[in-house]
Amino acid sequence: MFQNGLGSSMKTPVRVNDNVSLRNVLFATDFSDSSMKALPYVTGIAKRFDSRVCVAHVVPPEDYPSGLNSLDEAAQIASGKAELKMSSLLNSAPFRDLACDGMVGNGDIWVGLSDFMRRNATELLVMGTIGRTGVRKLLLGSVAEEAMRESPCPVLTVGPGSHAAEEIEFRNILYATDFSPDSLAAARYALAFAKNCGSRLTLVHVFEGLTESPYLDTQMAKLRLCELVSQPVGLGHEPQVIVEMGLPAKVILKAAEDTASDLILIGATRRRSAATTCQPFRIGRTQDCVPGRLPGAHRATID
Repeated sequence: MFQNGLGSSMKTPVRVNDNVSLRNVLFATDFSDSSMKALPYVTGIAKRFDSRVCVAHVVPPEDYPSGLNSLDEAAQIASGKAELKMSSLLNSAPFRDLACDGMVGNGDIWVGLSDFMRRNATELLVMGTIGRTGVRKLLLGSVAEEAMRESPCPVLTVGPGSHAAEEIEFRNILYATDFSPDSLAAARYALAFAKNCGSRLTLVHVFEGLTESPYLDTQMAKLRLCELVSQPVGLGHEPQVIVEMGLPAKVILKAAEDTASDLILIGATRRRSAATTCQPFRIGRTQDCVPGRLPGAHRATID
């Protein structure tokens, strides 16, 4: 994902439009404590961007009760229990001042979520990365992976290491890019979040290995990063620019730790199809982006 040298993508000036609409946010949950750690992010973003929130839950066949006459009967019973949980959640304090609704389905989780996203014109998907233990832990983790590969909109993932809080403040945001078109698609969201939340913004580019002209390439990369915010976007703080050589995961993690970043944004390169019109990217808490999982660390897809 990250550059080995000065490529043509670094030579073309880019103008970033920071106008971002997040009118419809979909919060995917399995009602576990881990998945509910994403809730403060949902409500915080909804308040900042005046979003309508759709809370979505899909009951997988693994959660159907056993010993019944038919699969349909088992699905109906499981869905009925999920609807009671959904009603309780929507009537809880975090949602009282928000425009929101709930949707419950059954079957394959990602297929169900994709249908909900299409029907609600979702512009941001929010989900936890790990649910309960055992099969459910693996299940939600695999759904998060699939969302990173397949989602037609940005995905915000919140891991189990995130600290619970009633109000989420993104004081420091890190945006990493390799200057490819897919990667740059996330730039306007980084600017929009930083502007809307009054955050300090750090811009990062990583050369994976030593380049032929290290000094020149580094200076050109810094210039390119500065061009992303050269137009008046209303940031409250001067962005910090970091360009280094090494393993992207390690460099980005160190930069995030050094700047106490609350949020990491990285553009995605996803599989193409005739129906593909927009690209997703990852928004993640710093502690969720670990070596081996950091998007782009080992391959050119986001996960």
